[in-house]
Amino acid sequence: MKSAKTIFYGMLLLVMPSFEAIAEPSCAAGGFVLNVGQAFASASNKGSAAAFMGAASRYADTRGIAMSALGQHRKKLTRAQEGEYLQLAQAFMGRFMAKYAGSFNVTGLKVSTCNGNIISTTASSGKKIIFRVAKGGGGYRVQDVNVSSVWLASQMRTTFVGVLNRNNGDIRALMKFLKG
Repeated sequence: MKSAKTIFYGMLLLVMPSFEAIAEPSCAAGGFVLNVGQAFASASNKGSAAAFMGAASRYADTRGIAMSALGQHRKKLTRAQEGEYLQLAQAFMGRFMAKYAGSFNVTGLKVSTCNGNIISTTASSGKKIIFRVAKGGGGYRVQDVNVSSVWLASQMRTTFVGVLNRNNGDIRALMKFLKG
């Protein structure tokens, strides 16, 4: 038999106003993406790279994104360099998202389309944010995000590979660049 407390909380959930952002029922990752959107909007209000990095580290596969950004140079990253590289790459992600903070400052976020692992959202202002997600570890993780028509992972890869190509694949040159 259910306790009175369980019944009360169940009824409370039925009558509570829900957040305006509602996922399509057919979109399994829609609720996850809306939570990510809320976290990014909160980071946008703070306006700092650290706030964005905190949100990204909670919801995104930052390690996978950083490693992918090395492109064909990935095999040149030694185990000894990996920790420092990951910290620097994650800091770059935070700065990149802070640069586009205005695009993350959204209200009334709704899932507009859900096509496999690509979830497009639209804010009440008309701003669009597109998420590429992957399922794993009992939930979802963001693999990439598109803001103002720019994909984060692609931008990182273009930037990082460009630095590496100009420096004969020297990972230390990339880390020096990332330290800025």
